[in-house]
Amino acid sequence: MDSHSQSTVIEVPQGSPLGKLAAPVVWLQHCLVDLFKGTGQKTAVSAEVRSILEHCRVRTDISDHLLTLFGAALSVSPRLIVELGVRTGESTEVLAKVARLCASRLVSVDIDDCSGVCDLPGWLFVKGDDIDFAKTFPAWARARGLPDRIDFLFIDTSHLYDHTVAEILHWFPHLSPGAKVAFHDTNQRRVYFRRDGSVGLGWNNARGVVAALEDYFKVNFAERSDFTEQLPGWLIQHEACCSGFTVLTRIPSMEARR
Repeated sequence: MDSHSQSTVIEVPQGSPLGKLAAPVVWLQHCLVDLFKGTGQKTAVSAEVRSILEHCRVRTDISDHLLTLFGAALSVSPRLIVELGVRTGESTEVLAKVARLCASRLVSVDIDDCSGVCDLPGWLFVKGDDIDFAKTFPAWARARGLPDRIDFLFIDTSHLYDHTVAEILHWFPHLSPGAKVAFHDTNQRRVYFRRDGSVGLGWNNARGVVAALEDYFKVNFAERSDFTEQLPGWLIQHEACCSGFTVLTRIPSMEARR
């Protein structure tokens, strides 16, 4: 891939004839975007950021958010990063860069065997259900010499409401006082647009992730637009583009600061 080209991964809803018919149209639209519109930031001083930018030339449902993920994780100088949902390892590679910079430990969890997606020394991959794992996580972490409090938690799993509610219930108690949590797919739709105007094909999860967050915070979110919100104990920052990406920053209480 040369430095001026951009590849495309077209997300076609599995088993959808309409999605397969739309794939050539999506590809053509991406070509027109590349021809007439810039593709955003192209270079950086940091080798880590340059590497992420190069990776983002391949359009996926998370490519718009990888730099946000990197910045959010790096900003807390984490001792422990936990990733729920690995798939092809796009987010894993970004979090591995943070782990190298901060001498952090990275633990990734997926129901499928994704043990080959990352070569970070000391990376721990757990194959299994993330809810079951959460129930034994503190003891599991201590047995391996890891902190039992999570400084950065990334959730990108089923995107279904009930599952996300359970993840919040079981994983949030393991957060450190100043932790950050990032959720992918908080604006998931059948058709979505990236920052550069390119279109992507997704699926309708009935607002599963953002609805679970609404239940937790007891508020309604307008996820179709970018927003920043401050709620008791939390700062919430949301990117509406692509499939949506929401970062929660935990605000330590005065007691926790003492």
